Amino acid sequence: MTGKRDLDLPQLFAALEVSDIAAINGIASLANILRKRGLLTVAEASALHQSMSLPLSLPRHADNLAVQELQLHLDELFAHIVAPD
Repeated sequence: MTGKRDLDLPQLFAALEVSDIAAINGIASLANILRKRGLLTVAEASALHQSMSLPLSLPRHADNLAVQELQLHLDELFAHIVAPD
């Protein structure tokens, strides 16, 4: 970092969204590696997907397009993880 700067609200929201996506990608990547090595079953991967999806599926987020996009991204990642080899 080059110094302390005040971030505005859109920048903070963008940073939160990017960090959420990075975390989701990292968890999915790790799950995929474990799955390929036989250390994570389909049932366990599905349970992980479900637990990560739960906060995104709360009714208060039903109309939030950003949350819907995150859920779609998560669904697509885990579809590949649980797909048959």
